Amino acid sequence: MAYTPTHLSLQGLIIWLLLSKKNKTYYKEHRWEFILINLFAIFPDLDIFFGYHRSYTHSLIIPTFILLSMIIAGKISPSVNEIETSKDRVIRFVKLAMMMWIIHIFLDFSWGPILLFWPIDLNLYDLSIFLRLENQPWLFFPMSLVGIIPNWGIYTITEGERLFFINLSNQERQAIYGQYLDLYIEQISLQVLLFVVWLIVIVFPAFIRKKKKTEKEERKVRKYLRKTWKRIKRQLTVIGLFFMFLGLLLGPTIGRERLISYQVNAEYTNTTSFFDPTLGVVFLNKPQTSTDFEFLSETGVVNYNTSIMLTNNATFSHFFESYDNMTQNYYDGNITYQQLLGNYNSEVVSAKENSLLLTRLIEEENEVGFSYELNQTEIEEPIYLLTVIDEWNTTNSFIYDVSIIINYLIYREQARIEGIILDMVGLVLIACDQLLLPRIEEKRKSARIEKSTD
Repeated sequence: MAYTPTHLSLQGLIIWLLLSKKNKTYYKEHRWEFILINLFAIFPDLDIFFGYHRSYTHSLIIPTFILLSMIIAGKISPSVNEIETSKDRVIRFVKLAMMMWIIHIFLDFSWGPILLFWPIDLNLYDLSIFLRLENQPWLFFPMSLVGIIPNWGIYTITEGERLFFINLSNQERQAIYGQYLDLYIEQISLQVLLFVVWLIVIVFPAFIRKKKKTEKEERKVRKYLRKTWKRIKRQLTVIGLFFMFLGLLLGPTIGRERLISYQVNAEYTNTTSFFDPTLGVVFLNKPQTSTDFEFLSETGVVNYNTSIMLTNNATFSHFFESYDNMTQNYYDGNITYQQLLGNYNSEVVSAKENSLLLTRLIEEENEVGFSYELNQTEIEEPIYLLTVIDEWNTTNSFIYDVSIIINYLIYREQARIEGIILDMVGLVLIACDQLLLPRIEEKRKSARIEKSTD
């Protein structure tokens, strides 16, 4: 995870190294202005105070369009003379600030879901990239490299609210991570080192006046970086390539459809000390998505029958509230096992009567399982799935594994079209920058030469 000091230091150092000679000379004399630009490195994290983290301010679309508008504004009406105007300084300020914003998003890319393409696309994306090795020898190595494998996770905004630990309450965070959250000391050391370098290179010189170094005193690495940056002369080409990159991410890279599965594993249990022949799952039926669930349970010595129900919230909540009360009374010795069974059967009958869907699996049918596809929906709808063993030989104990698999097939045709549009915008920008603008600049240069000769 990239922490706030790391965003400040790493992004500030990256932009500082990539500055042209002219801009670096300017910001050496106006270092506080660059520090103000550097603060945009943490601007996206302000969404913590306005909803939940990694949301609207973590979209690549917003800073990219602002950056493009600034580049075009600079191209449309360039300065007539070499003297820099206040408009030129504002455009440069905004462009560098947007670059800070974009780099922040890339640093956060693989640390949880991000609302990456808002407002074009309302899904959150989580990218994991890993090296895949195969247990096959290659030359002197015991393993061979398969390749770099990208893996996309897609979540709705509602799901994204619960996926990053900053959005959880203190009780929820402790339930998941425990009382303590351990951070690897080597990661902290690296980020502290980056922060110290940033202070030395960017911040401290703002308080110290130094003589300008001659060209010979410049380091070779800085000279090389400066020459490399000079080669990237056409800014619209760079932003056009970035638009094409966004389009490929949003569209073909992820694909037309995306299958995501969640599995819930539990146990049906009936022993002298523990009674729980139930499993309840709440999940979402999502728009533009085909949603289905699969139920499986193992069978053994004790034959049993299972009821699978889709209920509403009231029925689901009432069942488990009553169930918790009756089992607690049984563990406390207030009721007998037979009384527990009677109360349990009454609650099961009540849940069946109020269920929206009821399916029964008889004995070996539990191992074959049951699958059901939900109807399409326009908005997110919570689904309450309740499974119970409602008939078995009560003289025998049992512990059987049970699992529910929830499958989401997300249709991304609209996102693919939007990705293609972004790719076309990028191509147009590159074509204009490489073919049209050079001619315009040449004509302007010729006109200036003629005017100066007159």
